[in-house]
Amino acid sequence: MNYKIIDGEKVYGYRWIILALMGLACIVVNGSTLVFAGMAGILLNPTGPWAFDAQQFMMLTSCSYLTGFLFCMVTGTMADRMGIKKVLVIGLAISAIGAILRIFWGGFAGMFVTSVIFGFGLAALNANSAKIISLWFPGKMISVAMGIYLCCATVGCALAVPLAGMATEPTPVFVAVAVLSVIVAVLWAVLYKKHPDNEQRIVEPVMKHLGVVVKSKNLWVACLVIGFVMAAGAVNNGYLVAALSGDPTVGGKALDYTFATLTSSICNITCSVGGIMFPLIFSKTHNEKWWLVGLCAAVIVGIGIYWFMLDGIATAVGVMIVSVLVGGVLPLSKALPAQLPDISREHMGAAGGLHSTIQNAFAFLIPSYVVAPICGLNYDLLNGAAYAILTALVLISALFLPKLVTGNRASAAEESSK
Repeated sequence: MNYKIIDGEKVYGYRWIILALMGLACIVVNGSTLVFAGMAGILLNPTGPWAFDAQQFMMLTSCSYLTGFLFCMVTGTMADRMGIKKVLVIGLAISAIGAILRIFWGGFAGMFVTSVIFGFGLAALNANSAKIISLWFPGKMISVAMGIYLCCATVGCALAVPLAGMATEPTPVFVAVAVLSVIVAVLWAVLYKKHPDNEQRIVEPVMKHLGVVVKSKNLWVACLVIGFVMAAGAVNNGYLVAALSGDPTVGGKALDYTFATLTSSICNITCSVGGIMFPLIFSKTHNEKWWLVGLCAAVIVGIGIYWFMLDGIATAVGVMIVSVLVGGVLPLSKALPAQLPDISREHMGAAGGLHSTIQNAFAFLIPSYVVAPICGLNYDLLNGAAYAILTALVLISALFLPKLVTGNRASAAEESSK
């Protein structure tokens, strides 16, 4: 396998194939979680055949995160011990099975259970994304590679929402998701390769292995950061189309439904732009922590302006602009386990598993059982106040992060253990 030396690290050209596989899987599994948001018009219609309430709808848009909460720690630890490829292929295959079952099992209970099964692929991918990227990319490029990877998530969402919004009932959408899920699982089985040098499997006892990870205070801070990031995103993305097209008496902006879905898609694209642009800028600095804090502050100000001070199309434009800043927050938050000074490469799977466990727990529990019951279908509270408060919690958590590692991961780990 061809390689070159960058900043003292051996870097293989095949890393771009690996990133492409991650990106394709990310497009499918993340986009598929937002097909419900695209179908909000038919699922929330009180006179329609489904007529889901606010809590049921939010549970459907975030139920894949429940799987992540339950299984990210397991899939991360298994990858440290069994290897990345085996765990990812199994997880993506289970997702494909869930997607196929969802075609034939209708109603809220059927959609919920099969979507939870579908979340296995997302759990395996989320738990091991930082580990895979830190294996294949040099230290200063970790946030950039993570930005490209997360850009694919927003691309998936940008495609999923308007395409699902064109459907008059869910079955065609579920068939498309099932076909794509099978293709992704097959491609991972055929094309993913073990890293030639650094993918070492842990042989120490499981509890000792996990003990090293859970004792890291820095990792728990990073978990809070990503948890509140994902909870904020789940609230805003889950209700954005409904909020922009909703009744002004409940905080909606009364925009045309088609325009609202288009706005949601554009927001995902502008978020992708930020997800690549900001990590490229930050990779040239010595501590990305303060950039994360600054971006969160800017997002909070932006929410206050576009939701509470603007109306109509001006609000839609404001959402698009702020989504560029949100795009910068996502890769910085997701890459944290690979940049903490006290987490070694050998423990990256378990660390990423814990990180993703908290991420998914917050993304499922906070929107479904805290925000939705309190806010109901009041969009001023959902896409305005709740979104801003959760972003503020990201900012506060980020203040407690240590100085982040941007150089050689192995040498940093060795230095921290001295």
